[in-house]
Amino acid sequence: MKTELKRTLLSTLIVPFALVATSASADLINEWDYDVDSGFSGADFTAADGENDGSTDTTDENVISWGGADDEDRSSVSIEDVNGSGLMTNGDAVAGGTFTHDNNIIDADYVALTGFDLTSTLTLTPTDPAGPALPPTSITFMSFFSETLNRDDPADCGFPSTSGCDDIFTIDNFDELGAVENGMGGFEFAQSFVLDDYKYTVFLELVGLGVLDDDACLAAGAQIGCVGLLTEEDTAN
Repeated sequence: MKTELKRTLLSTLIVPFALVATSASADLINEWDYDVDSGFSGADFTAADGENDGSTDTTDENVISWGGADDEDRSSVSIEDVNGSGLMTNGDAVAGGTFTHDNNIIDADYVALTGFDLTSTLTLTPTDPAGPALPPTSITFMSFFSETLNRDDPADCGFPSTSGCDDIFTIDNFDELGAVENGMGGFEFAQSFVLDDYKYTVFLELVGLGVLDDDACLAAGAQIGCVGLLTEEDTAN
């Protein structure tokens, strides 16, 4: 399962108590173009011992990879940039990019990813009525990653796992990101701005993100109640 980032935009009217009459002249922005630029930084890996370490690659800000020389002997995480039109105020969500974990079975001696920052930067441009682009806004997820040992039986993983064994992503700075529950067991992250007497709030949702089982949190070295994702072994998630 690939993890999709979705964005919605809601608005509320701001009425300055000293300038009530001016609010009547404000125009609600109904539609926007959007540009989402995402990238990884600060990748960390397990320590190399000089024997069968494999290699790592962070030259592309949209991809982190590690493992052997052949594609089937490497794992990776990637994020796509997107842009489009038709983001409606108080309307449906639009695609904000897809996060993919290519989770191949690799040699346990290779260095492996342990953490990274994922930053998603949004630029909005009003189209109805038309106006200049707004300054970009960014949100950064500080993520820990646990590349688990492979087992023949998922029951031997030590935590609820679909494959033998799922890898684990957790978010280290979750409490700092202004998350709100989405009513479906997941979370959205809200950012707001004021334009011409209206307050607009952009919600970013990572599809599939949720509170992990206690044993999964402990296996990832995180605190009980951690928030994250599980990705199946030997698949593109």
